[in-house]
Amino acid sequence: MDTPIPIDKKAKSLFYLLQVSDPLFPIGGFTQSYGLETYVQKGIVRDAQSSMSYLESYLMNNFLYNDLLAVRLAWEYSSAGDIDALNRLDNLLSAAKAPRELRTASIKLGIRFSKVVATALQGTPFFDTFTDMVRSKVCSGHYSVIYGLAVWLFSIDKTDAMSAVCYSTASAIVNNCAKLVPISQKDGQDILFSSYPTFEKLISKVEALKEDNIGTCCFGFDLRSMQHERLYTRLYIS
Repeated sequence: MDTPIPIDKKAKSLFYLLQVSDPLFPIGGFTQSYGLETYVQKGIVRDAQSSMSYLESYLMNNFLYNDLLAVRLAWEYSSAGDIDALNRLDNLLSAAKAPRELRTASIKLGIRFSKVVATALQGTPFFDTFTDMVRSKVCSGHYSVIYGLAVWLFSIDKTDAMSAVCYSTASAIVNNCAKLVPISQKDGQDILFSSYPTFEKLISKVEALKEDNIGTCCFGFDLRSMQHERLYTRLYIS
């Protein structure tokens, strides 16, 4: 009988990162377009080129100052054992996410994420304390906060975690473009390849931001998300 080769800690952390950052991770992310559906119905996003422009603008003008920054801060607050800072960050996100659909999506995905990773993290005091706060309605449990907390507990490097969430966010948007615009799968992969320099910019820029930057955004994304609530027909929840 062959003796299994032990997996070192770094490799195990990589496996955790690949699993929790997978676009197919069962938390319902595929049901969200985050306002993209409105852009498509209005003809603003209509082909591969406009899909690429939309993706870059969304990442640099919205995602950077909200979910990506929240992931970085949640990782740092978790590493410092500062549960009060995590609570403050989570409540700040509730205030910053003005469109109802975006706020609801962030919370639903966060709660589902916490339930899935609980199998691996249950019994971890810091994780249990924060999820108890969510259940007690002390805070809401936004996805980016719980993701940042979880990847720290999985001993995942901060930059690796932020890189993964950049890619998974872009991949989800590209998949939505393939369904809604539509664009071909080949065009979608070309867009992702072309987005790597943008990911590098995001990782560089987010390190210089502070908690006060949470909520900075382009109003266009919020407005399209609000308009999405009243679309006559729609495929996505947000």
